[in-house]
Amino acid sequence: MVITPLKISELKSFFNQKAMATIDYFISKAMFAQPELMPGQDPNPIHVPKEHIEQWIVQALGVAPVGSGSYPVDVIKNNEWGADVKMLSCKVDAGGNLRNSDSGETSLAQKFTDTGSDLDTLFKGKKYDIIIDGFKEILKNKLSKVIKEKKINDIYYFIILRAEQKFYLCGMSVDIGEIENVEVQKSSDQSVWTKYFINEKYGSVKIYKAKKRMELRLRPKKWFVEGLLLEIQIHGNVPEKNIIDIISDENKISKHIRFLYKSNFKSIDE
Repeated sequence: MVITPLKISELKSFFNQKAMATIDYFISKAMFAQPELMPGQDPNPIHVPKEHIEQWIVQALGVAPVGSGSYPVDVIKNNEWGADVKMLSCKVDAGGNLRNSDSGETSLAQKFTDTGSDLDTLFKGKKYDIIIDGFKEILKNKLSKVIKEKKINDIYYFIILRAEQKFYLCGMSVDIGEIENVEVQKSSDQSVWTKYFINEKYGSVKIYKAKKRMELRLRPKKWFVEGLLLEIQIHGNVPEKNIIDIISDENKISKHIRFLYKSNFKSIDE
C-alpha cells in the first residue's frame, strides 16, 4: 500500500503529551474565536482555517513550515521527514459519535495537463489504465521532489478529523515505491477507483473526471474502533448570545469576553 495508518504508538512518538497539550491550547483559542449562536440555534461545526492547523503542527512538533500551501508538504523536520497537514470533515450521529461513512475529501494529485494527455478524452475512450498511470506519475514526481530537495527520508500525512463538536488526529506513512503497484479497481464514466493505494477498510483513493484530481477519503469510524485516533480535548462550548443586544454596553461585552475566556481556558489562572 502507498498509504499506511500509523499505529497509536507511532503517532504518539510524534505527538507526545507536550505536543498534544500545545494542540489543546490552540483548540481553546479556536473555540474562543467561534461566532456565538443565537438563542435556540442549532450548533454549527467548529471551523478552523487549514493555515491555522498547519501552524498548530509547526508549534506542536517544533518543525519548519515550507511552501505556504504550494509545496507538496507543509512542514519539515530537519533532514529527517516531511509531512502534509490536512483536515477532513466527518459525519456524526445524534449522539456526536462517528458514523460508519466516508470523510470529506482531500486532494493528493492534480494538474493532469502536465502529463501531456487530455483527461476528458481518456475518460471518453475508457483509457482507465492510462488515467491511473498519469496520476501515479504526478504523485510520484511531486513526492520525489521533496525527498531530493529537502534531503529527507520519510513523508507522512497528518490529518485533523473534524467531527462537528469533536476533533481527532491521525497519521499515515507514505511509501513512494509502492505507487507503481497501484491499479484500477473499478471505473465509471466520471470516476476511477484505485486498488493498492490504501487498505479499503481505512479509506479510498479516487480519480474524478470533473475535478481532474486524485482524492483521498477516510473511513474514520474504523480508525476509531481500531484505536488509531488521538482525540483532541475541547474545553467549553460555543455559547448562545445575541451580541447585538449587548454590543453597545462595554461592561456587558467585557463580562461576556471574560466568560468565554474562563470557559475555554479553565486551566489558566487570571
